[in-house]
Amino acid sequence: MDWQATLDGRSLHLTDKGATRLSVALDEGGRYRIIVPELAELKAILAALESLPLVGVLPANGGLLGAKTVSENFALALHFGQEQADDAQDVRDEELQRALRLAGLPATRLAGIGREQPMNLTRPERWLLGFARCLVLPPELLVFDRAFAGLARREADMVVACAALYAEYHPFRPVMFIDLDTHELPSVGHCRGELRLSEAQEAECPC
Repeated sequence: MDWQATLDGRSLHLTDKGATRLSVALDEGGRYRIIVPELAELKAILAALESLPLVGVLPANGGLLGAKTVSENFALALHFGQEQADDAQDVRDEELQRALRLAGLPATRLAGIGREQPMNLTRPERWLLGFARCLVLPPELLVFDRAFAGLARREADMVVACAALYAEYHPFRPVMFIDLDTHELPSVGHCRGELRLSEAQEAECPC
């Protein structure tokens, strides 16, 4: 395997051995999906995508730092490397609280969750917190890394609903789902581009 992600103007091209396998039009929104049979291939594709600074990957565990509280995690994300006036920071904090409510966290949970460490939260809560961070600070391409793995149907529906919410707030920023192929993998619908790698294709690969 030799996955690479490159930019051509406002288009991202994902290639393997020099052949373009999937193209993503930036600034046009929409959903894209990649389904692969092997974890090694998935990690190679993710590494290629993450080589571009405009790509943000949301892992299944939310991507928060376990040694810091939820509030400390968001303070780092919202204010790192920035010298802002207090009122500007207050605006960002208000945006974050609104994003957390939109993501589905009830007001009773919001009151105390900031003081907790991510390791003490449920996986769906950690993912929702990571999603809320992306809602406030959206990358140019948001990649959902194995967002459905191990989820019940209702929880998987929540992930799809969050993707729809993201599109409402950032209609010109595309999202990409990348998943391991399983029988229970839910449909995300209305994809502008989809790449599905089969085990037969993997067997042909000499790498």
